[in-house]
Amino acid sequence: MQTNYTYNEQTYIRALRGANIVLWEWCTENSKIFFSNNLVDITGYDSDSFINLLDFIEKIVVSDDRTSAKNDLTFFMNGNTTTYRSDFRILTKDGKIKYFLITGKTTKTSKEGKKFLSGSLMDITEKKLLEEQIKYLAYYDSLTGIPNRFLFTNNLRIMLQNSKKGALIFLDIDGLKLVNDTFGHDYGDLLLIIFSQLMISAIKDSGKIYRMAGDEFMIIVDKFNSYKEVTNLCDNILNYLKKPFEVKYEQIYITISMGISIFPKDSNDINELYKYSDLALYKSKISGKNNFTFFQKNIFDLYNRRLTIEQELKSAIKNNEFHMLYQPQINSKNNEIIGFESLLRWESQKLGCISPAEFIPIAEKTGLIVEIGDWTLNCVCKVIHAMNIKGIELKKMSINVSPIQLRKPDFIYKFTNTYKKYAVSPSILEVEITEGTLINLSTSKLETIDILLKNGIRVSIDDFGTGYSSLNYLTNLPINTIKIDKSFIDNIYSKKNKAVVSCIINLSKLLNYEVIAEGVETKKQLDLLSEIGCTIIQGYYFSKPLPICEVEKLLIKGNTLGGA
Repeated sequence: MQTNYTYNEQTYIRALRGANIVLWEWCTENSKIFFSNNLVDITGYDSDSFINLLDFIEKIVVSDDRTSAKNDLTFFMNGNTTTYRSDFRILTKDGKIKYFLITGKTTKTSKEGKKFLSGSLMDITEKKLLEEQIKYLAYYDSLTGIPNRFLFTNNLRIMLQNSKKGALIFLDIDGLKLVNDTFGHDYGDLLLIIFSQLMISAIKDSGKIYRMAGDEFMIIVDKFNSYKEVTNLCDNILNYLKKPFEVKYEQIYITISMGISIFPKDSNDINELYKYSDLALYKSKISGKNNFTFFQKNIFDLYNRRLTIEQELKSAIKNNEFHMLYQPQINSKNNEIIGFESLLRWESQKLGCISPAEFIPIAEKTGLIVEIGDWTLNCVCKVIHAMNIKGIELKKMSINVSPIQLRKPDFIYKFTNTYKKYAVSPSILEVEITEGTLINLSTSKLETIDILLKNGIRVSIDDFGTGYSSLNYLTNLPINTIKIDKSFIDNIYSKKNKAVVSCIINLSKLLNYEVIAEGVETKKQLDLLSEIGCTIIQGYYFSKPLPICEVEKLLIKGNTLGGA
């Protein structure tokens, strides 16, 4: 049907206001500049306030951005680029600071031959603030405000490249879980905040502290001449902790254990230094806690266990030691089961039950994860096929995929053949990949993700927010779902952490991503997530991971699940 709608000047004015865009044109010959009328709505100034574009920059661009703004214009005017582009902050007439992106191109009139520079001025304040918030999230711990694991790795890498001498002190709070269980997670969070600030005071100018995860911290000491100085620093840290912490009128005593590795003496490799300080920390723990240990080459008990795990992994599939569990994902609005995450478990004949957190990194390092991943996919598809035969409807099944698997050239071939072999609809399958994996994939391997999506398979980012978050990659990478990491849910009671989670949820909704909160264990966590708009839940509050027989019973019973 044809529409007789008339586009007039008011139409364009409304469109410009809605998009926060100002149109401008500068006749470079007579220096006269024109701005569309909505400039006054955004900045408080009108066209008559400025003689030309340089005058505009000089008058309202903030001083710290003024030089770069002028350089961008000069670079364009000198013919170094065909498109003028610059972003900067301006100070509005009422004293507010806003971020703007200006773009333009040169044109000439056919009659007079006059030269014009024409373009647009866009208010990008909201986008910039969101970028800054997510950038902060990438480098700093949301609870304590101190640098996180990602910044630790960057800083240590730079020191090692510059052949600097230093020490790593791995700190672990003894018995934080007991504090959480006794006083609640609010106390535990406050304790971590106070502890972080206390450690900053304790180490003073000797180094910098980083929060690695949970109650684990790392100090990089970059100024010392002898072991004695590091020993004195550790003694000073222990002395700082002799007095109780005042948390919500409660006095809480804590101790810490520390493990120390020295570079370059012990190693020049980041992973080895981390491993050595971790082994030394373990020695401090088994020696009674509340002390520190320097790494020595004979501290290899844990390392030997890891070697044993590696050997046992090689025969785990042949010995039928692996099995799968399935954790429901629930729409908390109506308690409907919208899918499951498949989770690999290992019951070793020699070592007993071994956590995935312990054996998966070893499997990845040795390449055994490829065979294990093939087994996992085959097992999951076989289970789905069996349910289809029984007439049991399954909406979605998530499968964790390692970056090692994705880098294999035959990954797509094997993945596709497996689900086709069992007549599994690709729309049921969702591949879970950590955000670090997505960022580190090459362009060619990102095509692998595209092929999965084109085949109807969903893709989700697992453990979102644990150190790599970037607005840029979120807006460009091919994904369907974001899973907010459990560490954020554990600390959602804090105002700052709740704000960060809310930011992730709002951003995800704007980008049309589904959001799943992982590790939800309490009614209070559920209520807070519902309050900020997250309704898809995975965690012990609704259900622990289940064997397939229990999954079938749930789906047959009615596809819903009540909370704890």
